[in-house]
Amino acid sequence: MFATFTDWEFADMDAMVSTGTAMWPKVQSAGALSFKATATGANTARTMIVWPDAATAQAAIDGLRAAAMDMTDTKATATTAGELMLDFS
Repeated sequence: MFATFTDWEFADMDAMVSTGTAMWPKVQSAGALSFKATATGANTARTMIVWPDAATAQAAIDGLRAAAMDMTDTKATATTAGELMLDFS
């Protein structure tokens, strides 16, 4: 499995929840296995999407990030990705 992470800055944190909720069907249809978001500050959050493999993630992630930015006043401030090493969920 493969994970992508995006750090976001939002003008309105309520928009983060509504945008994430609206994005989940798009993320899921792109092949994601799970989608999580964590508040990291007063107006920042980090998302983690788990994918079956790097190829699936890389084919979808840029378009998904762009779609999220089109939905609300947000910007991606950092990104990273890698092979998932442990998952105790």
